[in-house]
Amino acid sequence: MKERSMLSPVLLALERIVRKKQVAPAQVRQLLILEYRLPLGCCVHLTPLFEALKRCRPELCIAVATRGLGSQVLRHSPFIDHLIETPDPLIDLCSTVKHLRHALRTLNFTPDCVLTGASDQRTRISLLGLFASSGWRGGYTQKPALYQRPLVYDRTLSLINNNLRLAKLLDCTPQIKEPHVSFSQSDAEAAASLLRQANPQGNPIVIMVTANSGGQSTGWHSDRFVQVIKAAHTRGCTVVYVGTAADVNPIEALSQAANGIGTSIAGKTTVTQLAAVLAMSDVMVTLDTGTMHVGRATGVPMVVLGPSWQKPLEWLPLGIENVRILRGEDRDTVPSNYHLDEISADSVIAALNELLLKYPASLKARESRIQRSLANVDHLPR
Repeated sequence: MKERSMLSPVLLALERIVRKKQVAPAQVRQLLILEYRLPLGCCVHLTPLFEALKRCRPELCIAVATRGLGSQVLRHSPFIDHLIETPDPLIDLCSTVKHLRHALRTLNFTPDCVLTGASDQRTRISLLGLFASSGWRGGYTQKPALYQRPLVYDRTLSLINNNLRLAKLLDCTPQIKEPHVSFSQSDAEAAASLLRQANPQGNPIVIMVTANSGGQSTGWHSDRFVQVIKAAHTRGCTVVYVGTAADVNPIEALSQAANGIGTSIAGKTTVTQLAAVLAMSDVMVTLDTGTMHVGRATGVPMVVLGPSWQKPLEWLPLGIENVRILRGEDRDTVPSNYHLDEISADSVIAALNELLLKYPASLKARESRIQRSLANVDHLPR
């Protein structure tokens, strides 16, 4: 253990000997960000950083090394310059280092610094920054001795605000607080086609997110969902279910329990197509799951069913005018067979009705959300 604890200072000492003088934060021109912890919410909650940096320092050239969902979320982002897909350093660090070094050489990109967000506090990710780049390292890590400018996660702040602390390492004061997931024109066309099939009558569209990621106890009682689905239908809305391919059968069972109300497009969208679908809809009823974060990024009105065992500060969209968050009193443990028991169907229906009254279905509102997220950038042309 003593030998391990000495390794980081030794590596930093060698680095100071063999590498060029570090660039001061205000002089950084080429920035590499590593993003490899990939729950959808984590990916979405890092996006405000890119926009904040670009708006503060437009001269910055920003490259992001990532994979999987990270690539999907950022594929059309106008706030980064390069998107580098690599293997997973948590599985094969050596191959990822070689891949990233090659990609940086091909781009003629020499990072002045490397940053890691609050969700990427893994030693292998820190080592990737050390071995793949000559720039100084900053941000969140389990091995602060490997970083010239480490940060410690502040639990009095949200995940987004912790990520935005990275901007201050480059002498930026962030003015952006909300996430942003961009989509392409082809994504918008695919989304519009799906919604035309689901809603040929042109009714107001209520999106239902009825399944969680499976990793947390955030599910709700099916019979209560059925009551909300029927209430939305009675109000003259078209119900559209979204989710992954794994959600197809549970959604079908729920729809059948609601007398066949609603159309499922689960498993039929990419992340960016999903963002377009949400932007083109009128309101969401959603569990606290990845799709909720994408909905937040598009600005669609939402009723969010939050778990009482998780502090709302870290993940939930607090203080946003067109979002209603329903949850029980804070608790420290998850009861057996917990299904958001404190949230009644009547309270969700009341919140849904309130949003539909305050933010009625509007072509103008949909177009505004679409234009905010529509981009002509494609970092991964196929």
